[in-house]
Amino acid sequence: MTSRERVQAVLRREIPDRVPIDLWGTDSRMSTAYYKKVAEYLGFEQLGERIRPGSTSEYEDYRISDMIGSDFRHINIGKPDNFKSYTDEQGNIIDEWGVGRKVIGIHPSLTYHPLAEATIEDLETYHWPVMNDPGRIRGLAERAKDWYENTDFAITATSATSGTIFEMCQYLRGIEQFFIDLYEDPDFAHALIEHVTDLLIELNVLYLSAVGPYIEWLEFSSDFGTQNGPFLSPKLFEEFFLEPHKRLFTACKKAAPNVKIFLHSCGSVKLLMPQFIEMGVDIQSALQPLAADMDSAGLKKAFGDQLIFHGGVDIQQALTGTLEDTEAEVKKRIDEFAKDGGYILSPSNHFQIDVPIENFFHMYEVGRAYGVYPIGE
Repeated sequence: MTSRERVQAVLRREIPDRVPIDLWGTDSRMSTAYYKKVAEYLGFEQLGERIRPGSTSEYEDYRISDMIGSDFRHINIGKPDNFKSYTDEQGNIIDEWGVGRKVIGIHPSLTYHPLAEATIEDLETYHWPVMNDPGRIRGLAERAKDWYENTDFAITATSATSGTIFEMCQYLRGIEQFFIDLYEDPDFAHALIEHVTDLLIELNVLYLSAVGPYIEWLEFSSDFGTQNGPFLSPKLFEEFFLEPHKRLFTACKKAAPNVKIFLHSCGSVKLLMPQFIEMGVDIQSALQPLAADMDSAGLKKAFGDQLIFHGGVDIQQALTGTLEDTEAEVKKRIDEFAKDGGYILSPSNHFQIDVPIENFFHMYEVGRAYGVYPIGE
């Protein structure tokens, strides 16, 4: 099979020749420091494309994809023409939403929340970002079409923003204050969620207008889980977030009926997966195996007939351990997620600086060899 045929077979719930493998997607990138370490190890005289300046994972380099046998190419949305980030008097780097960040240690951290003291009336007059900006999609259709017509890779579109509805509301309001709003000022919370949802619908429909004919899925990233459980009870999630996400994903599928919805969420989210399915998620990613209640076999048994699984290879202990740890981990995820199809091999989040380079390459080597169907024979 070609890479595209392999991925499409998985998405149709058919058995491919081997488990597809991914690199450079929304949750399968390298942190900037780790990428530079790998690039130096490989002797690259020039770095790859710096597609996400200021993020924790800035680079994309398909030379490495080809080394490890990745089945994917990923489209990344562009920057708007009408806004350039700037630094305010307090040293906050302000983005188009008005949210401020500072680099603390090696990562940019949230330091300014523009709606921290806003009232519900303020939401009507706030200077919201302009979504319908030609800079966001300039050149994307041409790149996607070229990859579609001239390569055999499966093409996806990575997240259009650094957060979806849940996270963007926290960025704007402040994490603690937004959680307080859910209990003490639900009218404000609903109004903020509605504004953010409307904008994200506009943004993602614009994105799909350029790349929709060429991609397999559109990626969304929102961390609903902690190590020990979800941030929200299923009841609270249903009250505030089920319908907005359903509205967002329905609009995307209307704009591009052939495109699947991919959701990344870190942490323990098994309790929320029935609602993820209800709101239109097709591919569940991250699958952080050491988080509470995220046993791979249990997830496959409970949701394998409704979700395609992507990710799951532990970066907290296995990939930071020995080669033997890495090999055992990859085989375990393939055994538990992939035997009857429905699985794409990837890390459970970005590769961090503590992953030995040998483990990175061994993960994919084992995936290619052990993931041949029939699995384990």
